[in-house]
Amino acid sequence: MAFFICSALLATPGSNADPAYDELRLTNDAFGEDWMKAEGATGSWGGLRPQLEDHGLSPFASATGQFLANVDGGYDDDSAWEILIDFGLEVDLEKLVGWTGGAFFINAFYFHGNDLSGNGIGDFNGVSNIYTGTDVNVFNLYASQSLFEGRLYLKAGQIAADDDFMAADTALIFINSCFGPILTESGNIAAPIYPLAAPGALVNYEPFEGWQVLGAVYAGDAGPNQPSNHGFEWRTGGSAGWAWFGETGVDYNLLGHGIFKLGGFYATGDFTNFSTGGTEDGLGAVYGIIDHQLLDPKGDPLGLSLFCRGSFSPDESLATVTAFVDGGFSLQSIFIASDAFGVAASHAWFGNDYRNASLLGGTPVTASETVVEVTYTADLTSWLSMQPDLQYIINPHYSESDALIIGIRCAMNL
Repeated sequence: MAFFICSALLATPGSNADPAYDELRLTNDAFGEDWMKAEGATGSWGGLRPQLEDHGLSPFASATGQFLANVDGGYDDDSAWEILIDFGLEVDLEKLVGWTGGAFFINAFYFHGNDLSGNGIGDFNGVSNIYTGTDVNVFNLYASQSLFEGRLYLKAGQIAADDDFMAADTALIFINSCFGPILTESGNIAAPIYPLAAPGALVNYEPFEGWQVLGAVYAGDAGPNQPSNHGFEWRTGGSAGWAWFGETGVDYNLLGHGIFKLGGFYATGDFTNFSTGGTEDGLGAVYGIIDHQLLDPKGDPLGLSLFCRGSFSPDESLATVTAFVDGGFSLQSIFIASDAFGVAASHAWFGNDYRNASLLGGTPVTASETVVEVTYTADLTSWLSMQPDLQYIINPHYSESDALIIGIRCAMNL
């Protein structure tokens, strides 16, 4: 569906078409601007959009559609259509009411689609990073404050940990969910990450230029990932506990430039002890990240960036995922200024106690799972991109049958 929508939007008349038609086609008469170069597919709303932004109000919306197909392996050959519509409002309180450094942010989304991982593949990671069991969901809802010329940033409200922690910019190109939140977090604890946010507060401080220190606390359980949860079924304290995150990042300049991060988290809630069947409180992990731009497309003919992440959870009796590593590279500005080609792989190790408990429960699972992804993305207009994608899952955790997935994604700013 995404492919046909994009094709229709970009369709051109034949070679004998009236030039006046071409000019009309590329000009959005309703908004009086060059449509293909507009900020979004809906244009400037007759000049209203920039006027709102001048007053500190920046509404936004985007639509992401994709088709993924499991062509071999897994449970069975299957396919899935998915669409995610994200919309919200960013408020600059300094422009709006003169509150220096203040801001407010809210967004929600609508999702419709099938669970290819659960129905066709049987993998642990999830081949789609936009899939969610929810449908209409209020996501972020928070206020923020920047102080001391931006060196101190505070945020509080309903927020998600993966917006601020565990990220490598180079990995953002990839579609498999394992290249988002690190799996020792997403596979072990219920702290808020996409698609569910929850109450929390974050402090980001820059003590020296190029050095950042982050700390945050979140509700320990973001709630069930199901249609009845519209964003507010989170739990705090008691058996849910709280999730504490910390991370420090240092920029460096060596053979290009990059950032090195060290971080960790600790969740205080109750967790199943897989060796005894009882419960214990407290589970955490540590992680490290290198995200390096070797060649900058702004100054070199070709851009090249690399990333590597690793994480370890020390308590095997409580952890489903005991260790995780991923890495890859992205080439930018290959054919046009806005395209990129990426290759990445990840490997997850599952705890022996968890695997033994699963086997006793009648569900055999693999000791590890490996993901390999090859992808290419290009901007077709200033607001429309297309991304063919190929994934290979080795030892899918539940089906134990290697799977080959092909797909295509179309993303549009509205």
